[in-house]
Amino acid sequence: MSEFSELLAYYIHSKDIKTYALAQYCGLDRSNMYKIINGKRKPNSSEMVNKICKFLHLLPAEEAELQEAYQISLLGHDNYYRRKDVLKFFSEFNPTQSSFSEQDTTSVSVLNTSGTIVLNSRNEINHALSHIILLELTKDTGHLRLLFQPDFEYIMAFLAAESSSAANTRIDHIICLNNNSMTTHSHRNYNLNCLRQVLPLYGTIPMYNCCYYYDNITSKTDSIGMFPYIVISEKYACLLSADIQKGYLTSDPASINLFKSIFDKYINRLTPLLKRIDNIFAQLEYITAIMAGENTAYSFQMTPCLTPFITNRIMEKYIIHDIPNRALFIEKFKNYTQKLTAEQKSNNITYIFSINGILHFMETGKIGEYPADAYMPLDMSDRIYLLRQLLHDCRLKKYRMLKHNIGNVENQLFLFVSQKNGYLMFPVDSGTNLVYLDISEPGLLFTFFDFCHNIYDNMFYSSDETVRILHLVLEKFRKH
Repeated sequence: MSEFSELLAYYIHSKDIKTYALAQYCGLDRSNMYKIINGKRKPNSSEMVNKICKFLHLLPAEEAELQEAYQISLLGHDNYYRRKDVLKFFSEFNPTQSSFSEQDTTSVSVLNTSGTIVLNSRNEINHALSHIILLELTKDTGHLRLLFQPDFEYIMAFLAAESSSAANTRIDHIICLNNNSMTTHSHRNYNLNCLRQVLPLYGTIPMYNCCYYYDNITSKTDSIGMFPYIVISEKYACLLSADIQKGYLTSDPASINLFKSIFDKYINRLTPLLKRIDNIFAQLEYITAIMAGENTAYSFQMTPCLTPFITNRIMEKYIIHDIPNRALFIEKFKNYTQKLTAEQKSNNITYIFSINGILHFMETGKIGEYPADAYMPLDMSDRIYLLRQLLHDCRLKKYRMLKHNIGNVENQLFLFVSQKNGYLMFPVDSGTNLVYLDISEPGLLFTFFDFCHNIYDNMFYSSDETVRILHLVLEKFRKH
């Protein structure tokens, strides 16, 4: 029996429902209804499940549980929860939000200590690490070496909260990714959750570098190990137990140098989780390169991709005059838009956006794909021009419009992904800077591609509906 059939059988039994009456209400014969109850057949649609829920008089929470079980039976357990986790990943993304709150910690004399200290609780560990990390962040040339999982929430949040002090500090971080593609016992895609935890540090700490290796994360966390995690600064090293309840802090120079050499040997053999593309010229070249030759790819962003419609006149009019190397930037930008338009004609790139993203663009004149300090917001006449061009391509079904946002339009995460390449991009510093991150890890590439390729059709407007709605938006703003 499937999860759906077991749950359905439970509701039928607990509510003393007659199978014949249920089958008759749903338009099925009794034998087919028995097959559904026994897990030998699935309902042929979500509407059929709605009928079953209605006849059973299920509470809203019970109905949601049965509908979810039905989707799991269609997609498979791992596919369902992986895609659900990606949806949550984008919906909850906020690189500026820090959940750090100072804990009431037991005092530990760290800064004046020579030799070693034994740390006997999570509070003592948090207090000690806060001190030695903050001491390193405030140096002119600091260097932190971290070997612990991103779900060490206190220190990840502490680093994000103190990131303004980290401009001159290099942070090397080694994490373990799960080598098993199945979801964990909590229905969570472990590797995607690791990305969720480290992503804000890429946006706030200029010299943050995260590298990974693979292991079976379940067996790794259950295995016996004295001190598998370590935090190393220039003056201190803190070894941590797997449950982060016990620790050993040392300031012995010989020990610290030994730990540094072992750590550096490891990290030099590992692959970066994400590769940062720092300046706008490199970003244009990078995007052009990864789009070239891709047969099936997805652009996922709530404000639509308007780059293919930007003309030379619009560039000259809105790119600010005092931007460094303006002439060179415009030349490269023209080359980029020309190549992107050519790739659109030859490749199968689907552009996913939302109705709220369109309204945000029409109300503000801001294009989130570019730094806010590189151009002036577009006039209404040019917003209407770009909307007309978008409307034309929506008729060709290159663009698909979501009924609702997945994430925050004001603070969104942009994704481009194919089966071979992909990048994440998000704005920081009120949109004046953009963080571009090449996705290196193949499992994450597959996770994002699979999500975009399999978004439920009922989350989108149809092509005809999209054209009709955009016409209404066009008329609304033309009147203004």
